[in-house]
Amino acid sequence: MTNYDTMAGRFDRRYALYGYDGVRDTVLEFLGPETPSTLEVGCGTGHWLAGMNGRTSTLAGVDPSAAMLVLARGAAPGAHLVRAGAEDLPWKDATFDRVVCVNALHHFSDRERFFVEARRVLRPGGGVLTIGKDPHAGRDEWWVYDYFPGMLTLDRARFAQVRTLRGEVARAGFAWAESREADHIDVRQSAADVLAEGREGLADRSLTSRLSALPEEEFASGFERLRTAEAEGEAAGNPLDLVADFRLFATIGWVA
Repeated sequence: MTNYDTMAGRFDRRYALYGYDGVRDTVLEFLGPETPSTLEVGCGTGHWLAGMNGRTSTLAGVDPSAAMLVLARGAAPGAHLVRAGAEDLPWKDATFDRVVCVNALHHFSDRERFFVEARRVLRPGGGVLTIGKDPHAGRDEWWVYDYFPGMLTLDRARFAQVRTLRGEVARAGFAWAESREADHIDVRQSAADVLAEGREGLADRSLTSRLSALPEEEFASGFERLRTAEAEGEAAGNPLDLVADFRLFATIGWVA
């Protein structure tokens, strides 16, 4: 179980590395022009809450991490923030027009229970949006998978296929479910820069919360593979670049 209280202060480093422009555009398009009452589930540090500010009539966020919520209060001071889990949302039925969940669904203990709860708190005509990876599609190229192959196994266990999510949304009582590509992350990093912070920097959960979940022996082997490849590249006059080329998918459910 990832302890997000210990990583809250460095979590937003990911937004400097990956722009997530497609995610932002998808969220804003989902909100639409009518300033809907909106809840973000798994709001973390409030990055996306801040991005929705001014586009909603009321804005709320829920997260189980107290440290994350402290930062979220600074990022989105007008939002109503509650410490709670996604599977038991502390709001009455038919409270919101939109429920948003960005890169958080794979952390929930019970996805289907979350979708049921999202359906409960939504008003007629409302919708739920989730955005995340689908590592089952076989289209991703990510250096983390290259040097830490156990990560792919972990991701396939934690992230559901998009078509599975559509089925879960339908079973939760939504009248319509759809999905589409929301963002294409295509970034190259210098291996030397990644290794500059050593093992602690590489295992920083702001890079990926799953690396630290690998067994120590497996993580050490992957780190050594990466360090060896970087050294060999430098010796050959061909510095090693690390490629992140993956897609994020939006799944949307609508209430009749």
